[in-house]
Amino acid sequence: MLAITGERCLVQDETGTREAARAISCLIQPQAEDEVLVVASGRRVFILAVLTRAGLGDATLSLPDRAASLAIAAPSIALSATARLGLEAPEVAVTSRRFHLVADVLTQISRLASVVGDALTTVVGRQSTVAQRIEVTSQERNTAIAGIDSERIGTHLSQTELTTVSAAVETHLARDDIRLDAKRVTIG
Repeated sequence: MLAITGERCLVQDETGTREAARAISCLIQPQAEDEVLVVASGRRVFILAVLTRAGLGDATLSLPDRAASLAIAAPSIALSATARLGLEAPEVAVTSRRFHLVADVLTQISRLASVVGDALTTVVGRQSTVAQRIEVTSQERNTAIAGIDSERIGTHLSQTELTTVSAAVETHLARDDIRLDAKRVTIG
């Protein structure tokens, strides 16, 4: 093949230089200087396949019509890359009955992230959260801590209708004073 200008390909064969169109079956996008398989049908010339390529042989799969969609259907499909697998699109949709993601390192960077589900279970060895602001809205919250629950709080404000504390030993330490503002305080 001699040259490519947009979707226009110039090929040279024993009859001379001619313009050729990619056949729909030619999914490898041709490059200049590729060796291609060409067929003539009347006055039309088609590139059926890219046979060889100089250099690394990098290739792009595409359809001749840039507006056409490509679907791959099979009972099982595997994508494998030894260095990097990249997905790039304005929108990515994954529909699955089960979705498994296994990674040594997972990084999510987004302006907005939403998780909506009936149940969310997170199991981690260690969790760190750094945020400017955290808001939690819940109908009910249960926390079970087997070891130490330690908090460092600048100001703690709690508004509850009923608070019940049950402990074998409870200690409150204050640097200046402890205030209990209520109609009634019962100890003992």
